[in-house]
Amino acid sequence: MDQINIFQAAILGVIQGASEFLPISSSAHLIIANWLMSGKAFPLELDVALHLGTFAALLVYFRMYWLAILYGLWRKIRYSENSFIASKLFPALVIGSIPAAIVGFFGSHIIEEIFYHPLSTLIPMATVGIILWLIDAYAPSRKGLQQIGIKDAFLIGLTQACALIPGVSRSGATIIGGRILGLEKKAAVEFSFLLGTPVMFGAALLNAKGISQHVASPIFYIGVSVSFVVGYFTIKYFIQFISRYSFLVFALYRLGLSATILFLLFNAH
Repeated sequence: MDQINIFQAAILGVIQGASEFLPISSSAHLIIANWLMSGKAFPLELDVALHLGTFAALLVYFRMYWLAILYGLWRKIRYSENSFIASKLFPALVIGSIPAAIVGFFGSHIIEEIFYHPLSTLIPMATVGIILWLIDAYAPSRKGLQQIGIKDAFLIGLTQACALIPGVSRSGATIIGGRILGLEKKAAVEFSFLLGTPVMFGAALLNAKGISQHVASPIFYIGVSVSFVVGYFTIKYFIQFISRYSFLVFALYRLGLSATILFLLFNAH
């Protein structure tokens, strides 16, 4: 627990809270932060707390969706009542979560061993940024959230599985997937965030032992609190932003960050 201080934990909470939901890759930013801290390893309680905080932010922000899903499922079971939320959206979220769950369960450790270095994030950061901008600029916007189907959800789920590679960005990949399939920007972003909830919940379950072991640590509470607050407001203002503007600023940011990392790595030797 002495590996990192409270201030550093708060800074990492800010990084996680913002980059988890913006299409800029939280894993890449945390890898870079770790590298800038001279390779100092994050304590387990902080790593768990950062992701628990962003999961809580996602759950709280979209609480009305999840409450509606629960109510719709109850009505479907009790009265055989069909609704979009229970009969289309919920199955779509389940199907869309399967690819990332499978890849994450069987391959997450291998992916971390191969890609856990700033250099490995350069190509994903740059290429996904360019693709995000091009797809957003030229893909049709013909479908809202209510038009999403099971096939659409599965294909977007495949892009979410690809985002386990640091530098890709879970939100970036799923937004690209949604836009390719014709979803409007806001619908693509909302489905991306809703689809991320089951995956983050599964990760929280896998880390349940770590959570229970570190609930007394100040670092744990700093990580949870800061990543939750920053994550919540990032979701709110990001949805407002993309309703009016393009993804160009995020593409430029990704390209600029890639160039900065390459410069720093080149001058570090």
